[in-house]
Amino acid sequence: MKRHRILSSIAAAALFAALPQPALSSGGDGFSANRFASEYQVAPGVLAQFAGGNLGVLPGTYWRVYHYLAYQAAKGRALTPQQLAALELDRWHVGKTSGWDYSYEAEKNGSGAWLKERAVYAKQWGLADVKLDVMGDVEHASYVNCHEDAFKQAALTMKARAQLGAGGKADQWHKAWLQGQDAVFANCEEPPYQYGSPQPKRVVQLPSAVPANAPDWLKADQAYQTAAAHFYARNFELARKQFLAVAQDAKSPWRTLGSYLAARSLIRSATLEQGGKAPDRAAKLALARKELDALAPSYAPAKQMISLVDARLDPVARIAVLARRLEQEPFSAETPRLLSDYLVLLDQQPRSAMIAAQEPLTAWIGSMQAEAPLDVFESANSKEVQQARAQALQDLRARWLKQKDDGALWLAPLLTLAHAGELTEAEKKAAAAVPARHPLYLTLQYNLARLAIAEKQAAQADKDIDRLMASHGKAMSVATTNRYLALKLFSAGTLDDFLKAAPRKPDPVEAGEAIDAAPAEGETDEDFGRSVYRYFPTAELRALLAHPRLPKQWRKPLEETMLARALIFNDEATALALLDKVAQGRKTTEHLYARYRKAASGAERQLAGALILVNTPELNPSVIDAQGLSRNWGCRSGGMEESQAMPQQPPRHLGPEQLADAGKEQQVLLKLPLRTEFIAPALLAWAKLKPNDDEAPKALHFLVASTRMECPYGTDKEEKDQLRAQYSKEAFNLLKKNYPNSKWAQQTKYFF
Repeated sequence: MKRHRILSSIAAAALFAALPQPALSSGGDGFSANRFASEYQVAPGVLAQFAGGNLGVLPGTYWRVYHYLAYQAAKGRALTPQQLAALELDRWHVGKTSGWDYSYEAEKNGSGAWLKERAVYAKQWGLADVKLDVMGDVEHASYVNCHEDAFKQAALTMKARAQLGAGGKADQWHKAWLQGQDAVFANCEEPPYQYGSPQPKRVVQLPSAVPANAPDWLKADQAYQTAAAHFYARNFELARKQFLAVAQDAKSPWRTLGSYLAARSLIRSATLEQGGKAPDRAAKLALARKELDALAPSYAPAKQMISLVDARLDPVARIAVLARRLEQEPFSAETPRLLSDYLVLLDQQPRSAMIAAQEPLTAWIGSMQAEAPLDVFESANSKEVQQARAQALQDLRARWLKQKDDGALWLAPLLTLAHAGELTEAEKKAAAAVPARHPLYLTLQYNLARLAIAEKQAAQADKDIDRLMASHGKAMSVATTNRYLALKLFSAGTLDDFLKAAPRKPDPVEAGEAIDAAPAEGETDEDFGRSVYRYFPTAELRALLAHPRLPKQWRKPLEETMLARALIFNDEATALALLDKVAQGRKTTEHLYARYRKAASGAERQLAGALILVNTPELNPSVIDAQGLSRNWGCRSGGMEESQAMPQQPPRHLGPEQLADAGKEQQVLLKLPLRTEFIAPALLAWAKLKPNDDEAPKALHFLVASTRMECPYGTDKEEKDQLRAQYSKEAFNLLKKNYPNSKWAQQTKYFF
């Protein structure tokens, strides 16, 4: 199939017309993918396999275009490499011209090709080079003002008109035409203005009037150019009037385009002009549709533009039409445009409307995404998301019962959304019975294992995971392999197996890479740290540190975390065992570790530990709370987001006693005050004794400095009334009083 570039009429109209859309169909800003298993897209290197039916594990958070591909594969309509190439996928975009770079990359928006063609004649006529910006702007909402087709048509016309002079060569009338076309395209660009300031009124740049003795072709072209200039300058009423005049000129070569652009003037007026009433906008769109209908049988662009008008008049109805066509019609040259329109329109639909849609394609995509946050600010646990999940579960069960022949199709979103204890035995049995050749097989098996772990059946899940990875591992994408390894962290029966599942190979989303390439040494996902720091008690952390399979990159941070916890717990034995390793490379503080070793057990060692902590702020106990969020010791709240894909379960190899010990340690860690509030009492009590010790003024200096680096969110108290501020002031006063001549006192200018 011939590759072609297509910009959907709806996508083109929507491009840059609003703030970034949800990261389900339109990517927008703010999303960041897990580098080991992207939540949003398939790696380019395995996209052909995915579209061909090797779906692996299909997350609900994938952008909708990938759910479309998965749906087609599950229905037995997997795309061929040629069909996939025709879509020209670029992340969430269908058609590369629909990306954000369309606005500023001349080679993508068509302006570059036009300028290259123009340069040949501009040099001949001594015309200066020009610059083009294709984007218009209405109250800071951008849209594509001048499209690629306009530049292509201008280039063709320019060449044709050059042959109309004497001897088939360009003459002065051709120069006049080119100057007129330059004036037309000068209206593409929006005049600059500052954000927050009133947008200036557009001043149209018109072609110069042609003399009476000009040839008829130039007069006809100039009439068309003048109407186009008004069109791009947003003078839509005048543009329509002039386009209609062009359409009524029996001698004009632009008659058909005049009729078409007269209708488009109505469409742009209805969609771009501010302050218009809804009935007026609807009337303009209805009239435009009527005029396009008359043109459609003989003019393909008019037929395509009807899609945009229908979407504006009744987007829900248009979505239904597009969904039926995409599902029922064979793949054709029109499919990329239909799919692009469909995805853009879905962005404007509520989640509940998609789930309840009569069209299976829309309902399936909506159900797969029912629990996926719409943007970076939404939580999967929000009331709205959980209501959508409940609605989807109910509808999916009804569809599954009615369409047993398509059982796997509807079981996939059902299992994806299910939480522990929510599936019936019949549903589990049906999912387990789906044959291994089915495109959704690995998705169903993954979720069966995920739910088994959550339902305290991790031993059986572990056997199933091993079986699946043995039978399908070579064909799995990097992301799918990593998703199964993530489950293995919870199901592994021994520490050795737990560590075997830890190394991950980065998902090659940004650049294609062989799916059987070896994992990068020491690479792990965040789930490894969450499991270790939340569920491993000190004794198990020691075993982990001594294990030969521990990834090398984890050795140093684990040693530092264990030392920080040991100093907090007053666990002298663990601290002494780690001192030498943590001290390595710390030339300015290595004497503090030696001081701890020499100190007497008890209060003297506690003070030595406080000196280490105040001088080494990077030592952190790495606390993970019950929601899977990290706790920064310098903040009252906040941290990395929990992984939506991972069940919050302890690793199976940890026994009840180990988990109980970890729970006790976690209670202490979760109740920790801010770092400075924990360290200050011991240091201040010692400093009040005015010890003749160089470490005293330095410790007071760092204590004051540390309070400025903390983020004490989660309290209503004014900063001056917070305990940390009181400690800072007390440390400042002691430093100035007891050690006024020290360099540390001189460096400490303020206490707040």
